[in-house]
Amino acid sequence: MHLVCSGHFKIVITYWEKILLPGVFEQSSNYLISITLPHSFKYQFSPLVQYSQWKTKMFRDFLLYISPVFVSLFLPNSPVIHFLHYFVYVRTLYFYEDISELNNIEKIFNYYYEHIEDYYGEKSPLCTVHLHLYLKDQVIKHGALVFTSCFARESYLGQSIKWCLGKKYILEQFITWHNVDHSLALTNSIKLNDMFYIEKLNETNTDNSFIQNYQSKLNICASKKNIVLAGAIFYSRYSRGFKMFHSRAYTRTGNGISYLVSVLNKACPMVRKKCLGDVLFYLYSDGHNYAFIRQYKCISVSISNALSTVSVPQFINEKLNSYYGFYKDKQYSYKIISVADISNKVINMKWTDDIFVYTDVVCEWEHD
Repeated sequence: MHLVCSGHFKIVITYWEKILLPGVFEQSSNYLISITLPHSFKYQFSPLVQYSQWKTKMFRDFLLYISPVFVSLFLPNSPVIHFLHYFVYVRTLYFYEDISELNNIEKIFNYYYEHIEDYYGEKSPLCTVHLHLYLKDQVIKHGALVFTSCFARESYLGQSIKWCLGKKYILEQFITWHNVDHSLALTNSIKLNDMFYIEKLNETNTDNSFIQNYQSKLNICASKKNIVLAGAIFYSRYSRGFKMFHSRAYTRTGNGISYLVSVLNKACPMVRKKCLGDVLFYLYSDGHNYAFIRQYKCISVSISNALSTVSVPQFINEKLNSYYGFYKDKQYSYKIISVADISNKVINMKWTDDIFVYTDVVCEWEHD
């Protein structure tokens, strides 16, 4: 992923800076910092005009989650189509649900590689671009990029360094505390259930007055689903495995937004079968865990709608529709759902004055 993020994508941004007028590049920079990331990212974007000072993780998250929306809003249509081939190639290799998604994926990158000079000049086909050709073989042999990148290792080393005092004899200190840590946990105390399935609700830092403001709407929804609220316990946070979800009733959200989630919805008219949920709070009643949400219905809009002067290949369009959902921010309904229907935290972005676009954060333990 470092090859992709700081090796090539950073260079692509330098080309974008040359393509865009100074005022437009500054406008796009302001758009980027208007996007709020979930708390698990542990940072927020700094302005794009300062990209030379970015860390690799910022390029990673900009590429994987924001870039298709960003280029569609600010770049000319022709280079957008070209870049979307690169995005789909990298995003598929980063995380896929079925290995069949890799079939013929190299053709997507071949198009990008063959036409890169048309948009970025004859010096653009650098070695870092050529090396992308071998990423598919690496993924087939070792697994998706999310599981083999160095980000997790860097996080572990960064955490481990905190064991050490000062800057002398770092390696010796690390080995000592590593042995101490392992002696305290002779067996692997984290099981698969701990990582993916075990559910917990947390009532600390809950704004009860906020919950009270929605009591009448909650009563109506509970009546429709025959949920007994007498004796119900209210919570501000919910975790499933390593994933932690917030709610608007949580009083210590900080700068991140982790109460916007994707919710499984078989009635969703779009292929994703997920809708955006704004979690107000969680509750426990009669042995079941629920979330009280504002649910936004997906609308039939696609990133390709912004590319009116070019034709978007069907494969690219299908991939984008599987990654991104659109909704109107004034059209929602209140619902009580099972917490099992909560899929992932999402990143929310403005599309037009009244339409927003969101995308799921996948494999977020890489960020934790």
